Amino acid sequence: MEKKAYSYWRILLVLLALFALVFVDHINSSTFARNSGQGGVQTSYSQLDSSACAPCGAPCPSTRKE
Repeated sequence: MEKKAYSYWRILLVLLALFALVFVDHINSSTFARNSGQGGVQTSYSQLDSSACAPCGAPCPSTRKE
């Protein structure tokens, strides 16, 4: 019986471990924190007004200054 040079499960395990390392590095990166509004930088999502009428954060028509 010929012995395989590699195992399907061993390759899958190594790929999953690499994916986990890349994912953890991405979650802990400053770019991810900045893009999610946790880096102390104002983003459009963090600037949304909770009292706004529109879901996009636009002010109500009655409160607009002309």
